[in-house]
Amino acid sequence: MSTPLSHTARILKLLKAKGKVSNFELRKIAWRYPARILDLKKEGHRIRSVHDEGTRWFYIYEGHKDDE
Repeated sequence: MSTPLSHTARILKLLKAKGKVSNFELRKIAWRYPARILDLKKEGHRIRSVHDEGTRWFYIYEGHKDDE
């Protein structure tokens, strides 16, 4: 039996799979997704946030700092 992924791990998996994810998609995984994004950034993941319109934002995964 496998252990369920943490919110942070689920968000990272989605970002890596899609490359660009909206805040609405992330909110389905974790209500406090901004804190999980910050955790990933502290781990060295490069994630850019871009405002679309209204309350929609996109988070774009640009790799890990060690991938360079």
